[in-house]
Amino acid sequence: MIIYPLKFVKSVKVSFILTFIFLFFMASNAKAATAYSQNVPILMYHYIEVAPATSTLKGLYLNPKIFANQLQEIKNNKYKSAFVSELAKSLISKKPLASSSLVLTFDDGYEDFYTEAYPLLKKYEIKATVYIIINALDKPGYLTKDQVRELAASKFIEIGSHTFNHLDLKTLNNRKAGFEIVNSKKALENISGKQILSFCYPYGHYNDYDIKLAQEAGYLASLTTNAGFKHSILDIHTLTRLRPDSRRGSEFSKWLKMLF
Repeated sequence: MIIYPLKFVKSVKVSFILTFIFLFFMASNAKAATAYSQNVPILMYHYIEVAPATSTLKGLYLNPKIFANQLQEIKNNKYKSAFVSELAKSLISKKPLASSSLVLTFDDGYEDFYTEAYPLLKKYEIKATVYIIINALDKPGYLTKDQVRELAASKFIEIGSHTFNHLDLKTLNNRKAGFEIVNSKKALENISGKQILSFCYPYGHYNDYDIKLAQEAGYLASLTTNAGFKHSILDIHTLTRLRPDSRRGSEFSKWLKMLF
């Protein structure tokens, strides 16, 4: 039997541990690099109405006529629409959405979603996910609870949570963030009568704790305002979006085509 010096044995052990750590990180990085992903543009809208002359947020407004034109282009070019939850499920299951799929999202739950956007979405048979601020419901300029229930019953509309009060989550302590993220899901489910499967960070602001809360609350996905269109399971709670702005006609079609 060969007896090795103690220093040699210790050296071998250290070498083995370092090699194991190196291989572990290499495997983790390889897994991340090869994570299943899809190119699915998530379009971000807010107001579908003509911007008031006095508004300081004109970039959030889109003329209903331009919006109708964009939907017409989506239809003409045979793009497929999907809900945010459908994109999330496809990433989780690694089963891709139909070719050339895109997602339409609307933040804040403004009244014009019901009066302007919803009729057009039904006309062109295009799906959309609308994110509701619960404590804004029934207030002037916002959706009513009855309208939310009607929208939730439509095959073209999915309801998502945008918190209770649309507060900047980065400014809140853990307890308040939990109320806004977790409890808003339960409250919105009671209002809509439907399971709420996705969440949208107010102002696009979030931190690691907010992501953890969204996961633990049972949301399948969460949306940011960061720009991008390639998604994987690794960023399912920090999904990126794009602003279509006032593009129309061939300009809008060419812009969409570039994303695929």
